[in-house]
Amino acid sequence: MNVRPMEASTERPQPLSRLAQAGSKRRREQLQPESTIAARPPIRIIAETPAAGNELALMLSEIGLPADDGRSEARSDGLTVITGERFAAEFLQTVTTQTTPNRAERTAVFGSAMSTRVQTILHEVGFPAVVYSAPTPPRLLEALATIDPSLMVYRRSTIERREAASAAVQEGSSRLFSHIRSGNLKSAVEEAKQACGHFEALLDSAATAHWISMMQQYHNGTAQHCSLVSAFAMQFARGLGFSVADQRRLFEAAHFHDVGKVEVPLDILDKPGALTSEERQVMERHAVAGYDILSGHIETSGEIAEVARDHHEYLDGSGYYGRVGREISDISRIITICDIFAALLERRSYKPPKTAGQAYAILTSLDGKLDPTLVRAFGLIARSCASD
Repeated sequence: MNVRPMEASTERPQPLSRLAQAGSKRRREQLQPESTIAARPPIRIIAETPAAGNELALMLSEIGLPADDGRSEARSDGLTVITGERFAAEFLQTVTTQTTPNRAERTAVFGSAMSTRVQTILHEVGFPAVVYSAPTPPRLLEALATIDPSLMVYRRSTIERREAASAAVQEGSSRLFSHIRSGNLKSAVEEAKQACGHFEALLDSAATAHWISMMQQYHNGTAQHCSLVSAFAMQFARGLGFSVADQRRLFEAAHFHDVGKVEVPLDILDKPGALTSEERQVMERHAVAGYDILSGHIETSGEIAEVARDHHEYLDGSGYYGRVGREISDISRIITICDIFAALLERRSYKPPKTAGQAYAILTSLDGKLDPTLVRAFGLIARSCASD
């Protein structure tokens, strides 16, 4: 595999697919990015259904209170929000057994169809805020502020930080392509290095569905796609348990993967309908064009250039240039999955966006073309998006 060793590491480098298999074991001990440590623990969610959990995470994100993404150990001083409908017996048991007296004091409970018996049990546990309705942003703010009034100041700073990060991501992605068009690859490399911190800040301050929605509003279509692929690659690397160094490797490869599109005429790149066969041939040249551009700089001439060349290759040889199986590196396989998923979520003049569920179903249907282990692992990312 074309995987360079990490800097300042004495370990023998592992192929990324092997890291993926070992990801869940390594995740908690390795992911501690110095620049993105939160000032306070994120809010823990216990939900009766995955869809309810995703909806709650999005609501919390919108009001500036990021939810726990499972990458850190739950802390006893953190806040918890429990959401359900009837609180069926199994879910009620989960709620009561996972709640210590100290944690109960910092927990808000929402239930839209709880029986009197369930309400009594929850009050006996000692929850200070039990709301007999589904959560809404105003209800969440009221309940959580009752438990911890300092949240109001924290949430305002989170929203400001998130908005600044999103603006920096959009502007930086546009500048990246401007540097490439002007032939200033050195400045493009510096731009990408700075962008990594902005993406980390955005992902740490917003739920998945929230930052996807923010990026879908970016005006420049190429910058939008570049941003989405880069963010999915970073989130995927985190979920797989990659070290911070490897997360940044994935990010840089994703950030540069489409730079060859600067060689595609705008009337083809921005065409509001299907491409002709001749136009498609021109479009498909962007992969090798990206490789040629990136090969000219020492910091992008290795796996970053190879990803630009190979991100439209399939394991069965049906991609742009017919590369097959082991000819396609692990890092290219990962970026290909992120690239396809991001493109499906994007709104184009000639197509509406797919939902996350629809997009993931398409990924799983590409049997024999994509790495099945990585596609299964990516399901965690797809499920963290808004409910379909």
